[in-house]
Amino acid sequence: MESGTGRTVHALDERGTVRDWLISPAWSEPADDLGKHLAAEGDPWGERGRWRLTNGPDVTPLKEELYRHRPLRRDPVPGPVVEGGEIRYTGPGGTRHSGRWQRVHTAADGLVDWSEFCFTPEYRLALAACVLEVDQAEWRTLRLATTGPFRLFVGGEPRGEAGTVSYMEPAEHDIRVWLPSGTTTVVVASWQVAFREVRQIVRLRVDGLPVRVVVPSEGACEYTSAVAERVLDAVGTTRWGTTDGEIPLTGPDGAALRVQWAGRTRRIRLVGGRAAVRLDEAEEGDEADETEEAGTGDDVGSASMLSTGASVLRVSVDDDRAPVFREFPVAVLPGAYRAAPEGDLSDRRTEFLRHAARADGVGGELVRALTDPHHTVSESGLTRALWMIDNRADCADFEAVGLFHLWRRIPADRWEPALRDRVRTALLGFKYWIDQPGLDAMCYFTENHQLVWHTAELLWGAELAGDTFGNTGWTGAAHAAHARGLVIEWMRRKLAGGFSEFDSNAYLAIDLLALVSLVEFAEEQEVAELAAGVADRVLFSLAANSWRGIHGCAHGRSYVSTLRSSRLEETAPIMWVCFGTGALNDAVLPAAVVATADRYRMPEVIREAAHDLPERWWGRQNYRGDYRVAHDLLSRPYGSDLTVYKTPDAMLSCVNDYRPSLPGLQEHIWGATLGPETQVFVTHAPNASVSPSARPNSWAGNRILPRARQHEGTVLALYRIPADDVMGYTHAWFPLAEFDEWLQHGVWIAGRKGDGYVALATEGGASPVTAGPDAWQELRPTGPGTAWVCTVGRRTVHGELDDFVRTLAAPDFGPDRVAFRTAEGTELSLDWAGPFTVDGRPADLAADGSIATPPQLANPYAQLESGATSLAIGPHVIDLRKGRPL
Repeated sequence: MESGTGRTVHALDERGTVRDWLISPAWSEPADDLGKHLAAEGDPWGERGRWRLTNGPDVTPLKEELYRHRPLRRDPVPGPVVEGGEIRYTGPGGTRHSGRWQRVHTAADGLVDWSEFCFTPEYRLALAACVLEVDQAEWRTLRLATTGPFRLFVGGEPRGEAGTVSYMEPAEHDIRVWLPSGTTTVVVASWQVAFREVRQIVRLRVDGLPVRVVVPSEGACEYTSAVAERVLDAVGTTRWGTTDGEIPLTGPDGAALRVQWAGRTRRIRLVGGRAAVRLDEAEEGDEADETEEAGTGDDVGSASMLSTGASVLRVSVDDDRAPVFREFPVAVLPGAYRAAPEGDLSDRRTEFLRHAARADGVGGELVRALTDPHHTVSESGLTRALWMIDNRADCADFEAVGLFHLWRRIPADRWEPALRDRVRTALLGFKYWIDQPGLDAMCYFTENHQLVWHTAELLWGAELAGDTFGNTGWTGAAHAAHARGLVIEWMRRKLAGGFSEFDSNAYLAIDLLALVSLVEFAEEQEVAELAAGVADRVLFSLAANSWRGIHGCAHGRSYVSTLRSSRLEETAPIMWVCFGTGALNDAVLPAAVVATADRYRMPEVIREAAHDLPERWWGRQNYRGDYRVAHDLLSRPYGSDLTVYKTPDAMLSCVNDYRPSLPGLQEHIWGATLGPETQVFVTHAPNASVSPSARPNSWAGNRILPRARQHEGTVLALYRIPADDVMGYTHAWFPLAEFDEWLQHGVWIAGRKGDGYVALATEGGASPVTAGPDAWQELRPTGPGTAWVCTVGRRTVHGELDDFVRTLAAPDFGPDRVAFRTAEGTELSLDWAGPFTVDGRPADLAADGSIATPPQLANPYAQLESGATSLAIGPHVIDLRKGRPL
């Protein structure tokens, strides 16, 4: 056996990026000095207003000011840098931190990533270290990219620093250094302050001739580790999610591996290049992992933060001399999914309530109390909600509304002693809007939060009308009056114009939580009727723009997990309750409020629309409105033009010409849906992250928004990739293992799920990635990847999959354009500058050649022209000014 060398050795990537590091944990310190920089009371606006705390990009100047008053120390990091070695570090405030150096191999973007969603403000510190080795001494330029202030130490000496803060994309800093012959330790100290999502990243590139990267590690053999890395770089997981507890691994035939997860280590062998790892049961020979660290921080979430059962598989070779590994994010998915309704409405309600009664938090406690007359509301069931309200944690507004349901619906004699007083005290001390005192990072400026805040303030203010609310000194009646005008204006705007973050498969659930709460508890009929009308519109959009219980349309805001599996959509349990399709997951509070409502009843025609799968469904939804600075931090119009094509076997959706060529955030622009885990779409990747705190990230959103247009069952999409683009590519999510069959033909790759087909083409074609966490799920274009065509089909119309693909013409790809003749013979053409044409005619022109005014809504169940004052959904009518009678 080869003896150890006490280190592993690694190459830079082709761009000179260091991919292998030793890092510290991200240490947190309370942000208890904000009052020195912002006024906690008075006008929240202006250059130094506290509004900045709640918005990531706008808070940048404040973060830089905070750093100037609380900078990183100049002292170098003491002690040797070695894997598993102890770290001691003193933060800016004098707090002493400790930890151990842990190995990390970055993703392809080269980013060391400590990003996190922090519910309350906190300072964050972290260290990253590597050792550079050269045989001949020479100058090099270190190109360090960070999103926050840093100090750089080279060979134990300070060599660079900056106080610059950016929001999502890092700023680069060039530092010229002399590297003597041999090894030189490089340490980066990273600083950030978190107000909700925080992007804390570091990337280091070395300009000039390549250097070697050394990671000191006792007992390691660099030669064995080099072989191990080549093996590990060929390992992949072909399914991100599992409903049966099994995750498939692929890789070099015969490789002996160790797989670590959830505190256990299992030895496996790749036979024929494959193996399966079960996550839900222990096997003989599994070893407990004594080195696994406990999670950092409290297990705190909210009504909107969905638990996905996410885990990480850490895979290494079965050799103690090779400490290198690769990590693969995986998710255990909810098993309860229904593509078609079973039983009646009462059955589905019972199924959901049985499921929700097992859940943690306010939603579970509410269902237990409503379904079991002997259940006593316990403090343990409210711990998370009360913590969030007491600490003014982000998303506490959701919990305030949930607690109101418990307060009103469960008699006082069924509460633990003093618990109602505890809840009353918490809500009397709470902050309900940005104009009220307090320095916090709660979000007030997205449209779902706006509604929930106004709902919470209106309901609690009216309920405790004669009490004094300690934060403001107002009476409850004054709070209710403050909220009344705000909530009415919000509902009138959305009822008439629709949502800026259209069809979000997270936000629609939260909107319904608030709207149904207003129907149930608002004292004024005007408020309740407006809320009922908006709730009807929300549920109708959910019915019209979903397919077989999958909210698969384009979204104004979405997340990676819900794009990969509809079982995790927060709208899924609502669909289960209302439509009999969807899934049961941890997002129980909104669905529980809908399922147990006394006053709100969804019109039956909406359920009929959700169930209806004709041979061809074509729907269009145009939302138009205006942002308001004091509510949205923007002052401009917003709009979206959403189209949906459905058959019994597939769905295709697109938001057409949505801000093309502008920076993206979390928008899901277009996609095809054939099953809960069979969703196909393309994004322009800004990084390799899947974290919800990276906005956009590798799969949710686009660095630069494409120009995309849909005609019936086909989408054409054009992307712009700048010459200096961070990742330099677009890529497709096309999870091959989820298809019943798939094939490639020319530039097309196509798959079948059941009797539905989807085909995807780009210039030169696209090939599956064969290793890594997205193996056989991600496609990379062979050519430029700046134009894509997606089309769907059916066995009953197009024959077998091979027949379908062979009937597809090769698209005509050109610079900044694409043209395609559909299987039905329609000629489509799209370019960046000109109109989208269908059979040679601009699609946006009316029959007389004038520019057409698009309908607000057009589908088999409703036609709503621009400027109309009422919406008829079959026999059900909603007054777009007043809502609908109760």
